[in-house]
Amino acid sequence: MSLAALRIRPARGEDLAALTALEAECFHGPWSGPMIAEELSRERAWVDLAELPAGEIAGYSCAWSVLDTCHLLRIATRPADQRHGVGRTLLTHLIGRARSAGHREIELEVASRNHAAIGLYRALGFVQVGKRPAYYSDPVDDAALMLLILNDEASRA
Repeated sequence: MSLAALRIRPARGEDLAALTALEAECFHGPWSGPMIAEELSRERAWVDLAELPAGEIAGYSCAWSVLDTCHLLRIATRPADQRHGVGRTLLTHLIGRARSAGHREIELEVASRNHAAIGLYRALGFVQVGKRPAYYSDPVDDAALMLLILNDEASRA
């Protein structure tokens, strides 16, 4: 797969079935169709897809824009497309979108044993700022709280 062929676009209602299937492929506790539909309709939610030329969805991200903070809720790459830069492309797009919206920071929680995701976040400048013990239940794991400061003004505050 060529990343040049990957297109990032906002998710739409007609993407619901594909997003639900992607959730089931990627997560032990996937979001249901109604949960995803709620995010698609939520004014502050940014749901973006990584789409292949044939229209297949290789991945997606879901974040909330709240005041001056962007909170990443979900990022997923279809297993067949993992380790090909889809997640990095989605996250880089989100960082640009958050900067354009004037956000000071992006925050997220990630399972402490998800070393691949933590490595990606660190490579893009996120730092761990805390931990939530036993935050995840299936399997039980701590959440690493990570933060990316988007401008120098916020880092001086």
